Formats: sequence, structure tokens, C-alpha cells
Amino acid sequence: MTDHYACAEALASSTTSEPRDLRDLLAAVREALTLPYDADGYDRRAIERTGWARTVLDAVLDNPGEDIGWNADFLRSKLTAEQADADARTTKRGEGQ
Repeated sequence: MTDHYACAEALASSTTSEPRDLRDLLAAVREALTLPYDADGYDRRAIERTGWARTVLDAVLDNPGEDIGWNADFLRSKLTAEQADADARTTKRGEGQ
């Protein structure tokens, strides 16, 4: 089992990690975990977003030298694509009425 506390300490002391990248990653994770309860397909979308957030957090915690900025960008790109798909489904459903 991974000692995430030790990994976090190593990450904090790493010279390859920029504080703004870490802040950006945390903001992206918060964005992934924030979905209005009345959002269409809430349960499915929340599970999917939580999985992506956990994936990037695990990557950074398990590999302290991991590129934090890349992981934040990856998560944001997944969220952007997921939101675009949700918007398209809503629009398509509205046109069918």
C-alpha cells in the first residue's frame, strides 16, 4: 500500500514541482468534484469525474517527480470534453421535443 503522506512530503520538497502547478492541480480536482446536484446524468458524471481526479492524484502521489502541470492539464481537458458531451446531449434532447 502506498504511503501517500510520505509521497506528499517528497512532493512538497521536490525541486521539480512548482507551487502554482500544485495549486492548479488542486483547483482542477476541485472542479472535477464540483457538479451541480441537478446536472443531467449526475450519478454517472460524478463517478466518472471522481475517477479522473483520483487517477491524477494517484499519479502525482505515487511518483513525486511526476509532471504536476501535465496532470492538471490532462484533468481539465477531460472535464472540458465531458462537459461538451453533456451540453450536446442536452441540446439534442431539447431539439427532439
